[in-house]
Amino acid sequence: MVDNNFIVRTLSTIVMLLIAIFSICLNNLLFYFLIFSIAVLSSFEWYSITQGNKILYIFALLLIALPNASIMYIYSLPYGKYVLMWFVITIWGIDITAYLFGKKFGGAKICPMISPGKTWSGFIGAILASVILTTLWSFFIRSFPLRYSPMIGLGLAILAQLGDFTESLVKRAYCIKDSGNIIPGHGGILDRMDSFILTAPLVAIYIS
Repeated sequence: MVDNNFIVRTLSTIVMLLIAIFSICLNNLLFYFLIFSIAVLSSFEWYSITQGNKILYIFALLLIALPNASIMYIYSLPYGKYVLMWFVITIWGIDITAYLFGKKFGGAKICPMISPGKTWSGFIGAILASVILTTLWSFFIRSFPLRYSPMIGLGLAILAQLGDFTESLVKRAYCIKDSGNIIPGHGGILDRMDSFILTAPLVAIYIS
């Protein structure tokens, strides 16, 4: 039986996904405004987490500026909108499936010192979701060669989890659980965007 937090988390993800897809498909100005808003809110959260530590500004460029710039670059490419829709759907599918598998099956933690909630069962769920979604997208939309889809899905799931751990490491260093509370069931903007930290730049490189 799923808990209330999973329901809230899923509903929040659906709303965010609809906003993202709507902005990608409808209007360039709306999309760029959305990414700009995400970057600004993420920067405020980063400043709050790190207590304004100027030494860590360089990491803000890597964890905030680079992923958002990569997303805009993907959007600007021919057929970039289709790739971006796959990317967003798959990343957030990874998040929901990892959470569900982790709650359902539990088991050993991956690295409890950094991220106490992450389990190997959740990681397996993330891989399955990523491989299935990428393969289905490649079959119907042809954004990638079908034979490469499982490997792309696998790589995306691994990098998404590493991005999550990267943000969690910063939060643990400052004894903070969530980067904010703006998104019900998720926390802050950074908590929602952490899976894009490593995946967005590498997807941009791959499709370019």
